[in-house]
Amino acid sequence: MAGKLMHALQYSGYGGGAAALKHVEVPVPDPKADEVLVKVDAATINPVDWKIQKGMLRPILPRKFPYIPGTDLAGEVVKTGSSVKKFKEGDKVVSILSHATGGALAEYAVAKESLTVTRPPEVSAPEAAALPVAALTAHQALTQAADVKLDGTGDKKNILVTAASGGVGHYAVQMAKLGNTHVTATCGARNLEFVKSLGADEVLDYRTPEGATLKSPSGKKYDYVIHCATGIPWCTFEPNLSENGKVIDLTPGPSALVTFALKKLTFSKKQLVPLILIPKAENLEYVINLVKEKKIKAVIESKFPLSKAEDAWAKMMEGHATGKAAATMARKLMHAFQYTSYGGGAAALKHVQVPVPDPKADEVLVKVEAASINPFDWRIQTGYIPFLPRKFPCIPGTDLAGEVAGAGSSVKKFKEGDKIVAMLSHATGGALAEYSVVKESFTVARPPEVSGPEAAGIPLAALTAYQALTQAANVKFDRTSDKQNILITAASGGVGHYAVQMARLANAHVTATCGARNLEFVKSLGADEVIDYKSPEGAALKSPSGKKYDYVIRCATGIPWSIFEPNLSEDGKVIDLTPGPSAWVTYALKKLTFSRKQLVPSILFPKAEDLEYVAFMMNLVKENNMKTVIDSKFPLSKAEDAWAKLMEGHATGKVIIEP
Repeated sequence: MAGKLMHALQYSGYGGGAAALKHVEVPVPDPKADEVLVKVDAATINPVDWKIQKGMLRPILPRKFPYIPGTDLAGEVVKTGSSVKKFKEGDKVVSILSHATGGALAEYAVAKESLTVTRPPEVSAPEAAALPVAALTAHQALTQAADVKLDGTGDKKNILVTAASGGVGHYAVQMAKLGNTHVTATCGARNLEFVKSLGADEVLDYRTPEGATLKSPSGKKYDYVIHCATGIPWCTFEPNLSENGKVIDLTPGPSALVTFALKKLTFSKKQLVPLILIPKAENLEYVINLVKEKKIKAVIESKFPLSKAEDAWAKMMEGHATGKAAATMARKLMHAFQYTSYGGGAAALKHVQVPVPDPKADEVLVKVEAASINPFDWRIQTGYIPFLPRKFPCIPGTDLAGEVAGAGSSVKKFKEGDKIVAMLSHATGGALAEYSVVKESFTVARPPEVSGPEAAGIPLAALTAYQALTQAANVKFDRTSDKQNILITAASGGVGHYAVQMARLANAHVTATCGARNLEFVKSLGADEVIDYKSPEGAALKSPSGKKYDYVIRCATGIPWSIFEPNLSEDGKVIDLTPGPSAWVTYALKKLTFSRKQLVPSILFPKAEDLEYVAFMMNLVKENNMKTVIDSKFPLSKAEDAWAKLMEGHATGKVIIEP
């Protein structure tokens, strides 16, 4: 990572609020011996973060300026220090950083191994990032200060939780209910039902007369108050406490410290206990498991990309968030490749940084390992189909393989970490980027025996070949169909090289055309006869053995019907995979004249059920019955070169881009 820059949010002095936060590019930090470097998937901010900026703990915090705020994050380990034993590259983790150094609101952060724990796949990155400070504070207040047993074995206690709809409060209510307690809670009117849903037995609107006095509607006295709010004087708490009642103040100011001292000095049975969080990895692991086991939930009020983190900061300062005020996707911006209008070819494609997309309920977020481009992609850019893409700017590409990095609420088949192959819509595109969202229904599991580049080559090209052979040409892979004579043009290209291999598996006699340099290559795929398309025989498409073709899988352009017709059998058909205007005219004429020789335009409009065929073809690759031939690989930073190569029309097999 040496020398690499990352995006981050920082401030350079006390005060100024959200307006003082600046987006910067800074070097990716290097982990010390006992640290891990984490690529941040999600981070949250807490009230203490903006209070530090305000100068509440000056001059102790932060340790120095400029300062990247934030302590709570979830992400993936990308590097480990020399003494780190528990983690390795690729591990999904949750960490809590020191307020002295901060660092969470960035693309990368370093965290102590001792304050980092593994994130289970059942807990999403935003859920996990919402836990460290808030959930640990609630846990420490209840289990240490209030002696609540979260296994329900302790004595019954009456507990009041103030600001119960907030970050710490909503965890405190849920954990208290695990511990055999009667919970009274305060919140604003709009959150009464929400706090009841968390398990509170009684909920008070803090703005009503009853709420302002903190009196339990059932008349109970509180053994403990988990005080998450500010501005409530001791005189309001005292009459509502039981004989040995305690107020555990999670945001202690000067007056709280004075009250604490006075109560100690006067040996009062009723006490105020200031609480400062002392984070421990075992406690963080414990609360994460509570979420995993669905005993508590992390409520995410809102999410912001890192590019809008100042809005999350402002929202937190308002003080009315329900649950965690913001789960900032600190992966924030991703590298992508896009164009903004029709035309211009490779030169019109621009490298950009755009927000990582958020998956909808039925979508998965995929970290792209490999994407392939198809001729249809650059034809869309030329304006070949006026209604595609749906809007500009467009990130092109439909075929990708990668790893699930997040899932929508209704997704059932996939979880984080699953290896998949997916097909996007040409209307939206999105494959030529570091991350992409795809419908669950257009995603299939990828066997470990099939690499990312091999899998990424399959969706559009192999599916087009498969449909042309099985649906238009009625070929059966179980070899139960009659022996067919099939011609495949442009047989060394993306669709063509799959079509040759599949036709061979279906026991067809395959004649193929390609350029002179690819004759041996196409023979190696299983073609029975191969013709150089530039030779007189190749130009005439005549089978060297004199066979007439039952079907032609036409992957090339520029060959007129008059060349095909004399080479077709009595009922021969040309399946045109790149139909232009003349093809549609020929199709109509042959239909109108009831000709037995037909031209069949074929355009792939994939349906969700077609993905089972993609899975079938991946198994062919897995079992070495078919292969994805890769012409060349390009990094995403050189995607325009891949685009130009594809437009030349002479690629052998597939052109692959790897982010």
